[in-house]
Amino acid sequence: MKKNTLAVFDPDEEYVTKLMSYMSDSRSVPLEIQGFTDKDLLKDFIRVNSVDILLIPEDDVDDDIEACDTGEMMVLSENDIAKDSRGHKSICKYQSSENIMREVMCYYAEQPFAEAGTINSINTEIIAVYSPIRRSFRTSFAFTLGEVLSEREKTLFVSLEEFSGFNQLLQKNYMSDLSDLLFYIDQKKRNFPCKLASMVEKAGLLDYIPPVISPLDILSVNREAWVILFNELCCCDYSKIIVDLSDSVSGFLDILEAANIIYMPVREDTVSKAKLEQYEAMLRIMERGGILEKTREIRIPFMSELNGNLYSLADSPMGEFVRRL
Repeated sequence: MKKNTLAVFDPDEEYVTKLMSYMSDSRSVPLEIQGFTDKDLLKDFIRVNSVDILLIPEDDVDDDIEACDTGEMMVLSENDIAKDSRGHKSICKYQSSENIMREVMCYYAEQPFAEAGTINSINTEIIAVYSPIRRSFRTSFAFTLGEVLSEREKTLFVSLEEFSGFNQLLQKNYMSDLSDLLFYIDQKKRNFPCKLASMVEKAGLLDYIPPVISPLDILSVNREAWVILFNELCCCDYSKIIVDLSDSVSGFLDILEAANIIYMPVREDTVSKAKLEQYEAMLRIMERGGILEKTREIRIPFMSELNGNLYSLADSPMGEFVRRL
């Protein structure tokens, strides 16, 4: 299926090239990007192609452009205003390409559509990382796995931990997080890929959804919402989705069943073995033996060098361990 199209116009070739380059390189943008510096070529393109978003400087919007058949027109303004004189959504032109992309995706995600989106849907592999055993390097392993896989495939990392600590570990303050994505689903809007693109963050090549701030945002979500979330994520053009899974998630067994493979960090002490035996017995009683069949137990050696810097895990001893798997 064909991707929706974003057309970018500006007489300044350097500006168009820079903005297009960022959006094209950002693998989270679920749109085909077309750039123009000649207004007549832009009009010719719109006449024979469907353009879902047109991004154009405010001064270049004339009656001919208004008459063009485009889904959403957004103007690049030199002033920080909400709408231009014609009522179009306005975006400040002189800000980072990242901020422009986020504003475009966020606005587009909120627009109603009569039909479901036409974003490419590919076969997505869900890789769950879970263990009933605490302090087993689960999160470090999961994030490193995502970083390593993202070197060759489009990969998304999803943390379902109650307290991820990402704000401190990655030294970032997030404008939105997983709870906003879950709220968006609850509103039954239909531009999920664009909503995801407006909030996804990057650690190197790895895309990740900022985790929730409050554990209540995890504990209050029902099983059906998680199922919908992962169905939507699987339609967002990612080859791999890494899930750092906590058993406090309602329906966590359903997520494990949906996973293609489950990595389970284990330990050799008596208490850890007892917890593992109890977990396996529970799955057999609940007739969820399929989860056990695709579970791969891993024994991560103690790594004193891990200093909490998630950005450098791929080049750490943990990265070496992951690459050997």
